[in-house]
Amino acid sequence: MNVLVPLTELITYILFSILIGHVALQFVSPEKKPSIYISRRFLLCCVLGIILFTFGPLLQVVAYFGGSVGVAQTLFSVLFTFEIGKAWIAIVWCSILLWLAMYLDSSKYIQAILLFLMVLSIGYASHVASLSFWTGFTSHTVHFLAVTLWAGILIQVSWFSKGSTNWNRFLRWFTPFAVSCMIVILISGVIVMLFVIDIKDYINAWVLPYGQMILLKHISIIPLLAFACINGILVRKMRKIPTFNPQPWIKAESVSILIVFFFTGILGTLSPPHDIDQTVKSEGVANWIVNLFGIPIKMPVNLELISSFQGIVAFIFGVLFLIMIFLSFYKKKTPVLAVFLAICFIISTYLGLMTSVALE
Repeated sequence: MNVLVPLTELITYILFSILIGHVALQFVSPEKKPSIYISRRFLLCCVLGIILFTFGPLLQVVAYFGGSVGVAQTLFSVLFTFEIGKAWIAIVWCSILLWLAMYLDSSKYIQAILLFLMVLSIGYASHVASLSFWTGFTSHTVHFLAVTLWAGILIQVSWFSKGSTNWNRFLRWFTPFAVSCMIVILISGVIVMLFVIDIKDYINAWVLPYGQMILLKHISIIPLLAFACINGILVRKMRKIPTFNPQPWIKAESVSILIVFFFTGILGTLSPPHDIDQTVKSEGVANWIVNLFGIPIKMPVNLELISSFQGIVAFIFGVLFLIMIFLSFYKKKTPVLAVFLAICFIISTYLGLMTSVALE
């Protein structure tokens, strides 16, 4: 279950991105986007996949409570009394209608409305919506929509486009669009995070699995921004070279987004630490933290950043890996190398931070 549910969360993000990207690009005129081919059968499978994989979080709840009152009774209760169950039912109905709309090749407006209702259902079922409905619901919905819009369009043009026509025109409008999405993602993401973790407890939360995942997610955003800079600014200059193909680099950016999705998927299955000390008492600390300090974590938890030789060396390597991502682009190396360097940056920066914390 610890592996299955995060996997369903990851796949849910990917499926929503593919569908939202597909529908969004229908509103873009053909001369402003590359030629894209994606089979209707694949899209219909994505819709059905959303029904299947959005059931993952419900499965986790049923598994947690099912032992005491029975699986059938628990499933019925979760579906009809929990917000997450009501949201899943709404997603199922909207997915069925969306499947029919795509199968019958109906209006793009109908498809967009149905997808938007499904996104609203995701926001309704979110943890922050249960804490402060309108603010939490709105911020999570906007965050999810902005992420899947950006990622979806990237996935469509990088993995399903044919040829290299209209790339300049595409990048001309997509670059400011991606920047706008990133601004919205950062602002809404901070709002969502502050519902769960007080900013002054951000470092203290690193003793918990939730804090570890949110740290890794934030670190993984940095190489994503590097790829966005390459594709938004540097690629446009390289397009003057007739033989240059920007598609592999946009693929690299989409893979970088999937890394962020991976950490987000795990994050969605962990208990949010509203109270660090109470969460440590009830669930314990992350195993890696215990091994790092070599002593039990005492409460109240109070971590501080310090300078250490290991941390400084790891940070230096992290900066070098980030610089090498840009160098690999200028030297016309394969984007696969850049993705590997991005992973190395995440590992180095994470280790730098972990070796630079100490218990007060």
